Amino acid sequence: MNDDLPSWMSNLSREGGNWDDGRWYDIHLERRMPQAIPMLEELAMALPPLPPGTVVGDLACGTGNAAATVLDAYPQIQLVLLDEDPDLLSIAHEKIQRMTREVEPLRVSVPTDGEPLPGGPYDLVVASLALHAIVGHDVDAAEAESRYELLFRSIKEPLRPGGHCIIGDHVGTLPLFAQLKAMERAGFTDVDCAWRQDDFFVAGGRVGE
Repeated sequence: MNDDLPSWMSNLSREGGNWDDGRWYDIHLERRMPQAIPMLEELAMALPPLPPGTVVGDLACGTGNAAATVLDAYPQIQLVLLDEDPDLLSIAHEKIQRMTREVEPLRVSVPTDGEPLPGGPYDLVVASLALHAIVGHDVDAAEAESRYELLFRSIKEPLRPGGHCIIGDHVGTLPLFAQLKAMERAGFTDVDCAWRQDDFFVAGGRVGE
């Protein structure tokens, strides 16, 4: 008998839950955050065509839902899963290994100072419900703008010329327009929003040739 199980009562309140448990997160995501599923679908629809061998990094991959969505659309890509949480990374790796052997898990901390994201070079970096958590909630707008710009610089550095960054997220500390401007300041071109519903959105940009 496991005496350390959390009380099931935390599942019953609207704001409750065990979001730090990856398997709990996966089975509750659609019910608790119904817009997350169409967000992932729209992320896949926003992608450029990905030929065989395209190298895709899933930034702060969590349980690997973004990676699985991209892989389902383009099964001959190569995936790099990046996360600092070993339990989440293990769940993501397990999930993606059922779909392909072309996957590499990397336990890394996401750079927040503009240094290149590890594991590159990449043709595409995706992120799902990740950037707002990396930037943080308890910061003022000016600090959030700076953090987003540095984060986008970290993503841009390992992208090959013509590479893309496509993110699905919900608006956290910084409004969407300000996030897109931070992406432009970081050096991305063709920056735009592909889809938005309430606070959820899909947006992206490209590295010049």
